Amino acid sequence: MRLQEAGTRLFYNNGFHATSVRDITEACGLTPGALYNHFGSKEQLLHAIIMDGHAVLGREFAAVSEEQPPVPQLRALIEVFVLHHTRFRKEAMVGDAWRALDETHRNEVRELRLGIRGRVREVIQAGLASGVFTVPSVPGGDAAQFAATAALDMGFRVSSWFDPDGPVSDAAFASFYAEFVLRAVTHAG
Repeated sequence: MRLQEAGTRLFYNNGFHATSVRDITEACGLTPGALYNHFGSKEQLLHAIIMDGHAVLGREFAAVSEEQPPVPQLRALIEVFVLHHTRFRKEAMVGDAWRALDETHRNEVRELRLGIRGRVREVIQAGLASGVFTVPSVPGGDAAQFAATAALDMGFRVSSWFDPDGPVSDAAFASFYAEFVLRAVTHAG
């Protein structure tokens, strides 16, 4: 949809708060009122952009078999996550504005993100239980949760600096990143 494409581009370039409804509709050659034929507000447009990105990532995560052992499953999940954030860089960075959403929409996005993190945490926990992963213990904390959060937070940030036109392909980079994470959870002290 043109409004979502224009919203993504403008939110990415200017920020959510600095982009007006007029900016978005003018980029589409429409009048400001045209946005309201599809979305109740600029915030609802942001929500749609974020939810579409999470839907794609959710399908990609779902395609990774839960029947795999921890090492290949974690490798696949991290590769999927990083590839998503290198291929949908603008959408990922716009998605970082999720705190601008109303409480209901924020909670919806938070639940999706917790689900993604939970899947990675479960795989790390399974690897810890089977002895193929090791991470430092954290008194009073959940080491698998911390490891999953660290891996995904760093993976998200690639959307802000990875150059898809650079000398390294996104697939090669995702493979590197997955190996980096696997080494972190298999060689920790």
